[in-house]
Amino acid sequence: MSNANSNSTEIVTANLLRFAGYGLLLMSFSNFAEALIPPRFGQDAAWEFDTLSKVAGTSPVPIIALILIFYGESTARSSFGKNVLKILSWFSLVLAIFYVVMTLIGVSAAIRINNDNETQASFVLSEQLKQLDTAKENLKNTNDANLLRATEFIERRSPDLKLDKSNPTVLRGQLEAEINKNEGEFKNRIADGKSTTFRRLIKRAAKSYFEALVSAAILFGIWSQTKWTRSNVKRKKKSSKVATSLGDVASAPTLEVETDESNNKQE
Repeated sequence: MSNANSNSTEIVTANLLRFAGYGLLLMSFSNFAEALIPPRFGQDAAWEFDTLSKVAGTSPVPIIALILIFYGESTARSSFGKNVLKILSWFSLVLAIFYVVMTLIGVSAAIRINNDNETQASFVLSEQLKQLDTAKENLKNTNDANLLRATEFIERRSPDLKLDKSNPTVLRGQLEAEINKNEGEFKNRIADGKSTTFRRLIKRAAKSYFEALVSAAILFGIWSQTKWTRSNVKRKKKSSKVATSLGDVASAPTLEVETDESNNKQE
C-alpha cells in the first residue's frame, strides 16, 4: 500500500515538473518572438548583435524547460504526450543548430560594428582636423586688428589661457601652438574612444558567443539523450519485480512487456 502511495506521489510530482516545463517553454517562445520579430538579418549589424545577446542570455529558460518536460521519460504519459516528446526531442537539435548559426551571425555582426565604429571615428577626426587646418590658415592670413579681436574672443572662452597681445608675431605663435595642442588632444581622445569601444564590444561578444555555444552543446546533449522518444523499438522488461519508485519505472520507458512467448506456451 505504501509503495502504491509513493508511486502515486512521485507521478504527481513528475506531472507538476512537466507542467512547469511546458510553461517555461512557452515563455521562451515569447522571448524568441520579442528578440527576432521583426527580423532584420543582413540589414542591421547592431540588431543582429543585440538579438544574439538576448537569445543567448535567456537560453537557460528553454534548456530547463526541456529537461523538466523530459523528466521521468515515458512514465505516465498518453500517446499524444509521447508524440509531443518526439517533436521536442527534434526541437532540441533544431535549437542547438539555431544557437550555432546565431553565433556565426554574431561574429559577422561584431566585425561590421567594429568597422562602422572605425569609419565613424575616422570621419569625426577628419572633420575636426579640417577645422583646425582652416583655423591655422586664417591665423596666418588675418590682419593684426582681426587677430586681436579673435584673441579677445578666445580669452573669454578660455580665461586660463594667457596670451601676449602686445606683440602680434608672438601672439600668432601662441595661438598656433594652442591649435596644435588641441589637435593632439583631440587625436588622443579619438584613439582612447576607439580603444574603449572596441574593448566593450569584444567583452560583450565573448560573453554572448560563450553562452550561445554552451547552450548549443547542452541542447545537442538533450537531443542525444532523448533518442528513446524517437525510437519505435520496444524495450523488454528485465525483471518481474514491481517498481517501487518513479526512478525504477522511468528506467523502463515503454513499460510494455513482450508476452507473445508466454501466450504461445499457454496455448
